[in-house]
Amino acid sequence: MLRRRDVDEVVELKRQGLSIRAISRLTGYHRTTITRYLQAPTARPVYGPRVSAQSKLEPFKVYLKERLQAGVWNGAVLLRELRDRNYSGGYTILTDWLRPQRKQAESLAVQRFETPPGKQAQVDWGHLGAVSDGDGERKLWGFTMTLGYSRRLMAEAATDQKLGTLLRMHETAFYDWGAVPDEILYDRMKTVWTGTDERGEIVWNAIFLDFARYWGFTPRLCRPYRAQTKGKVESGVKYLRRNFVCGLQGREPAGLIDLNGQLRWWLAEVANQRVHGTTHEQVMARWEADRAAMHPVNGRPPYPYMDDEQRKVARDAYVSWNGSRYSVPWRYAGKEVWVRDHGPSVEIRYSSERIAVHAPATKRHQVVTLRHHHVGIPTHSRQSVKTLIHIAQSAPVVEHRPLAAYEAVACGGAL
Repeated sequence: MLRRRDVDEVVELKRQGLSIRAISRLTGYHRTTITRYLQAPTARPVYGPRVSAQSKLEPFKVYLKERLQAGVWNGAVLLRELRDRNYSGGYTILTDWLRPQRKQAESLAVQRFETPPGKQAQVDWGHLGAVSDGDGERKLWGFTMTLGYSRRLMAEAATDQKLGTLLRMHETAFYDWGAVPDEILYDRMKTVWTGTDERGEIVWNAIFLDFARYWGFTPRLCRPYRAQTKGKVESGVKYLRRNFVCGLQGREPAGLIDLNGQLRWWLAEVANQRVHGTTHEQVMARWEADRAAMHPVNGRPPYPYMDDEQRKVARDAYVSWNGSRYSVPWRYAGKEVWVRDHGPSVEIRYSSERIAVHAPATKRHQVVTLRHHHVGIPTHSRQSVKTLIHIAQSAPVVEHRPLAAYEAVACGGAL
């Protein structure tokens, strides 16, 4: 059977006046075949589109979409799960399918959703600048917690983002509000989560998860590729920079304490008194509905957590901590100790024994010393002189013998 383009070629040659014999010589087709197609041109073969073979991934796409909805976007994790379900395809097929899914997730129109009163708060850190104490410069971070319904904002500045600092700022918000929301949404900060397991499920920081259970809220993570779900927080950090930090230009605070004092005033008099641009209502007017739906604090004490870090005592019986040095009893020189920041004091422990308590240094590179720690410290040092030997030179000792002994030797005898 001739292909359609071959039949078209035969018809064109005949239209040009060539005989069937000539067409046969030119094309190599038999004269009978040429005659048959010229007499019945409607018999030309017609080919439709080819039916593509089903992708090996096709039976698993429903499962994959469920996993994407659950927040699992890691191709290696998804491939491992598909292998457990007898998937025989390759990794490339999977990533080729995932690529447009990611693009679609990033470009989807965002539907704004409003959380009910007391349901959710959102937390994040934002870089605010730097603080200088005369001995150096440290980054300045702003912590924000925003209630999803009323948009009431709590914020505080700090020079680190440690777990202890994060927990303390949570509790500052809880005590300030007198209540705790049902759940709190976070970005993927390492003080909150430590990664994902082999199934792509969230692995929470164990201490943080215990803290959440202690206060009765459920932690949640912002879904990957869906940064819009934290829009209230990102706007809160941006608002903090543009409305509060911007106003400090030219009248910078005297220090971190002064900065946080001004920040508390701004929150009470400006941020939480404004008419919000989205709700078109005053923040504090909606706050009453938030507070009524949240869990009351009821005088619950702070979560029992303190930042501990291991340090080695130097030979001069000092421990380095947060850029300053603190004395310990000299007999602990060279030993490993634990330093704990209590806030109003710095506590140093060796095993279960508390060996030193200091007031925190007021600036970096300060040396904080309690004199009794170094009473009796050995002042001698190992001698570095060479060990030498002294030899007294003396005359050799000569044995005295009678002359008869020498005569016997001369005559062939022996001494």
